[in-house]
Amino acid sequence: MNNAVHLVMASDPAASAGLAVAVYSAIRQTSRPVEVWVIQEGLDAETIASMRAFWSGAAEVHFLTMNPLPWWWTTESYPLLAWARIQVGDLLPSRVSRCIYLDTDTLVGRDLVGLFDMPLDGNPIAMAINNNVPPSVADYLHSIGIEPGCWFNSGVALIDVDAWRRGSATNELIRFKRSMPPVLWFPDQDLLNKYFAGRILKLDPCWNRRDAAHLPEGQILHFAGSTKPWEMSEDFGYPGLRAWREVYALWGRTPIPKRKHRIKVKAAWATRRLLSLAQRLAGVPSGLRERVGG
Repeated sequence: MNNAVHLVMASDPAASAGLAVAVYSAIRQTSRPVEVWVIQEGLDAETIASMRAFWSGAAEVHFLTMNPLPWWWTTESYPLLAWARIQVGDLLPSRVSRCIYLDTDTLVGRDLVGLFDMPLDGNPIAMAINNNVPPSVADYLHSIGIEPGCWFNSGVALIDVDAWRRGSATNELIRFKRSMPPVLWFPDQDLLNKYFAGRILKLDPCWNRRDAAHLPEGQILHFAGSTKPWEMSEDFGYPGLRAWREVYALWGRTPIPKRKHRIKVKAAWATRRLLSLAQRLAGVPSGLRERVGG
């Protein structure tokens, strides 16, 4: 479907409620057909069937499996699936030349055609600036060579998939990751900012509004933070959360509790620490501290 808007998401069972809401809202708001591509891990057949029914307005829905990545990239706050977006050039078929990537903690309140058709002016990716950076995070960003005022949020991205393929972006991103400190506070986001530095189109904040006090109308709400809407028992008076819960009620399934594979996470943490030590012994400064709290 040549005029379809290609929407890419990544989800495991713990984020399935967010996935259901984000995709449904995108389909309802977008004036052209939406073709959905879900990079999934662990979603069962019943959940997938329920989503297909809930997203009946989509042009097509595809469920994909992420290619293997180094297992020690997983952290307590960021599962390995958080890296799925770097594989869009490999996972999507050649007929998909560009796509919109959304995190599962989003709610779409405007037509995605405006974002999907946006000229990238030769840039391989477009993201919105991650503003209001706390001093501790600013210090961290300086330590890994990112200017806090030019730090982009990877939760909403317009990607030139053809350009990524031409540049073998997936392989290059993995290779570039090896040159970065093993311990990153915001893993995929830090990698994308470093690798594509100077080649990122700046999106208007309306495409990535990280504030639950807003209504979704006219923007994409992004519920960034450690506690997600499907983990909350009420809306706490925030219009954005209330809007999310209204859409979720239409799906009507119970959120799946988050499972943390603590042994695997601890093993990954130990491996990254060993890699960090190896870098220091080799004279490569990490300039890095472990992030507390996720």
